[in-house]
Amino acid sequence: MQHTQSNTPQSATLRRRIVGAAAALASVAASADWKMNLQTPNSAVAEQMFHLHTLITVICAVIFVAVFGVMFYSLYKHRKSVGHKAANFHENATVEVIWTVIPFLILLVMAWPATKAVLDMRDSSAPEMTIKVTGYQWKWGYDYIHDGFGYVSTLATPLAQIKGQETKGENYLLEVDNPLVVPVGKKVRVLITANDVLHAWWVPALGVKQDAIPGFIRDAWFRADRPGIYRGNCAELCGKEHGYMPIVVEVKTQADYDKWLAAQKDKYGVGKVAAAVVEVDTKVYTREELVAHGKTVYEGVGGCQGCHQPNGKGAGAFPALDGSKLVNGGKAEQIALLLNGKAGTAMAAFKHLSDKDLAGVMAYTRSSWSNKAAEFAQPLDFAKARNGGVLPAGTTTAAAPEAAATPAAGAAAPAAGGLPAKIFFATGKKELPADAKESIAAAIAFLKGKADAKVNVTGYTDQTGNREANLELAKERAKAVRAALEAAGIDTARINMKKPEEITGGADNKSARRVEISAGA
Repeated sequence: MQHTQSNTPQSATLRRRIVGAAAALASVAASADWKMNLQTPNSAVAEQMFHLHTLITVICAVIFVAVFGVMFYSLYKHRKSVGHKAANFHENATVEVIWTVIPFLILLVMAWPATKAVLDMRDSSAPEMTIKVTGYQWKWGYDYIHDGFGYVSTLATPLAQIKGQETKGENYLLEVDNPLVVPVGKKVRVLITANDVLHAWWVPALGVKQDAIPGFIRDAWFRADRPGIYRGNCAELCGKEHGYMPIVVEVKTQADYDKWLAAQKDKYGVGKVAAAVVEVDTKVYTREELVAHGKTVYEGVGGCQGCHQPNGKGAGAFPALDGSKLVNGGKAEQIALLLNGKAGTAMAAFKHLSDKDLAGVMAYTRSSWSNKAAEFAQPLDFAKARNGGVLPAGTTTAAAPEAAATPAAGAAAPAAGGLPAKIFFATGKKELPADAKESIAAAIAFLKGKADAKVNVTGYTDQTGNREANLELAKERAKAVRAALEAAGIDTARINMKKPEEITGGADNKSARRVEISAGA
């Protein structure tokens, strides 16, 4: 019987649906941004890994096609319906040799480059620089042990993005405040350990991955071929914020690295004489000032709320701060805990924070929720605790230097009778803070001290969220400062309104919410 194609309305509809579905699938396939391979390698070891991955994938694909091809051919060609009968045979020396020798040769072909890659991965001899890497819950510590300084690297993705209150940035959960910085073309040995639980330091593009184990030091190495920024993650499940401890390695040219290294040594006082003056924040803050500042530290990215929760109730291995005997007790025990952590628990040491940050967090936890502790600490208490109960030799007084602590929302940086003066606004607000009087007064005194003097007024914003909205808010804040100067009798012609400036960092960066008054021309 001759088969004819059906032309019923139902079959026509079915054909149209099939054609439409096929077209839709083709469109999706054409427009999809497929990313199914390894990251682009940027080191010799990463290059070997990439090629080894490709080689083994091809070998596996060839084996798959060959084995299943023979199997399906045999099933089809020797099927019962065409008259074939099952053969009865037992043992064939030739076949057994073939299917033993061929896989052995395949394994040799795969093992040769794999062994070479593994040996190269483990050869950390003759490094040109060495850096110690320490994993914490949940951040990374980098110590340039031959250069005499170190710092902590924490997640820089704004909390608003994590909570879904802002559009996620390009490098969501893969950005940090302090990346590891190395020069291009130098063999870098990393000594990797952990402070609390198992972590793993992994940067795919550099071909380096090594477990970080408490009590042990493991080593690995890499040599970056090109300058750039390379991102990775902790690759060992280390707790509830495992996904919030990214790794960023910034590879610079040798000239740029030398400049960065010099700046870091100057920042951390490396090479300065031992008798140099030691600056300590000896200002006595009110409880309200410390609580306001401590709230920003507690709720900031990488802050205490990640473990102890915004409501202070804690969770799992993290004890509640609300109602805690330690928080409501004497200040000495909490000072020691914040500085030194607690062995055998998830409580890490926070010595890397400034004295004002620690005093602020302590005041905030002692004044929040149901806590009503009468005693709180000043930054000076933490400075003494760091130095065995006494102030460091050569200490001089300083009123909360900006490098040591981040001002609380609305707090004005001390102008010390001059410029520049800074006014810090509350998040999302354009109204002039009530405590901006000191900075306004400094600008007025500067202008009245010289008849032809002028000032520049510059608003700052961060680079997250809606750029136009951020810049407009910075302009409105600058206008509020100008209005305050005009209200004090300053001629508008003596106020230069500058274009808003963008700085790196998220919405939690207080410097991104400031208006700066500086000397103008």
